[in-house]
Formats: sequence, structure tokens, C-alpha cells
Amino acid sequence: MWLVLLAVIVFLGLFRFLILGGVVIIALALLGLLVWLSAGFIRSQLRAAQEIGVPDTGAGPPPVVNRRTGQRAVEDARATGASNMRTAWISWHLRSLPPQDGNRDPRLLAGTLAVVPQAEWNADRLRQHGRALWSLRTSARVHHLLEQLDACLDRTVAMISDRTDDEFDTSLGQVNDQYLYHPDRQVRTAYLEGGALGVEAIMDAVTAARAQAREDAATRAAAESLAQQRNAALRALRETYAPTENRDAHAAWDEQARKIEE
Repeated sequence: MWLVLLAVIVFLGLFRFLILGGVVIIALALLGLLVWLSAGFIRSQLRAAQEIGVPDTGAGPPPVVNRRTGQRAVEDARATGASNMRTAWISWHLRSLPPQDGNRDPRLLAGTLAVVPQAEWNADRLRQHGRALWSLRTSARVHHLLEQLDACLDRTVAMISDRTDDEFDTSLGQVNDQYLYHPDRQVRTAYLEGGALGVEAIMDAVTAARAQAREDAATRAAAESLAQQRNAALRALRETYAPTENRDAHAAWDEQARKIEE
């Protein structure tokens, strides 16, 4: 009797344990399913936000589209800063910038590029040449000669800067309010960095123009020296030819006289 009662108690205990364990397992399974569905929903929302460019307000990384757009704005600001500084420097020394016409005769572009500024040119003549170069920038861009033209323009303006006492104020090269007061700090910083790059380019242009001037002077001196040597050689050749010509003439006369006597 006691054995039967003990068996019944054990059976009931096992049955109760199995029921409670099953409930716990089912609850854990439902909880896991809920977590999985929530994670999938969050991933889909983040993916949709990245595709349409909506900024992520969570702890995750910013959308790729916005990051690329911001980087492009920073690069544009830096390039604009350098360009503004160079343009202000050119305008300061040329005193006025003529309009750029892209419908110029290509022969005019080729002829202007063929002109080499000379060391004896004064500032006014250099400015005239610089304005002519500036007016042809659009035409040079069309004919893929803008880089060559800008190099000539930089050299001309650098020569002007060495011939005048006008000091260029670099603050004139950073007046673009669109970038100076941009809401993005990185864009503002990039614009200022571009201005610094523009100043470095100006200094490089002046240094290159001075080096070219020294090289031109040395070449001109060497050419003059060689010309003097060649002139002296030709002069000596003419001087040695004159006595020979007279001697040959006298010999011919003597020969003719001898024939007459015979």
C-alpha cells in the first residue's frame, strides 16, 4: 500500500514538473521570437533611413549618403578657398579683370600664349598682357589649354608683384560668406584651409617666376657671349681671306706678264 502511494506521489510530481517546464520552454521560445522580430524591424528601419538619406538619431553610424555629401561639401569649400585667394591676388595686381569670352579666335589664343613676358617690360605692359590672358581663360578651357594659360598668367602677375610696392592683403581672398558662415564647421575650416593653400600657390608662383627670370638672364648672357665669339671668328675669317685674295691676284698678274714676255 505504501509503495503504491509513493509511486502515485512521484508520478504526480513528475507530471507537474513536466507541465511547468513545458510552460517555461514555451515562454522562452516566444520571448526569443519577439526579440528576433524586433531586431529585424530595427534593421529594416535603419536600411530604409540610409536609402532615403534620413539622419540616424540612434547610436549607430550616420547614413552613407549624408557622409558622402558632407565630404563633397568640404572638398568644394577647400577648392573654392584656394580659387578665391588666387583670383583676388590676380585682380589686385591687374587692377581690373576683363570679361572672359569663349568665342575668341583660336589664333588669338595661340598668339597670346606664344608671347613671353620680358624682363625689361614695365608694370603697365605686364598688366596689359595679364588682362589679355585673363580674357582668354574660357577659350583656353574649351581648347584644353587652361593649365598652360594659367601658368603664363601666374608668371605675369608674379612679375608685376616684384615690380610694384603694392602689398596684397590676403583678407581680400576670403570674402565668400557662403563658406565663411556655413553651418557646418568642417566646411568653414576647409574654406580657410583652401585660402592657405592659395597663398602657398601664390608664393610658389612668385618663386618660380624669379627662378625663371634668373635662368632667362643667364641664357641671354650666354647667348650674347656666344654671339660675340662667333662674330669675332667670322671677322677673323674675313681678315685672313683679304691677303689671300690679293696674293692670288698678284700671282695671276705675274703669270700673265710672263706669258706676254715669252
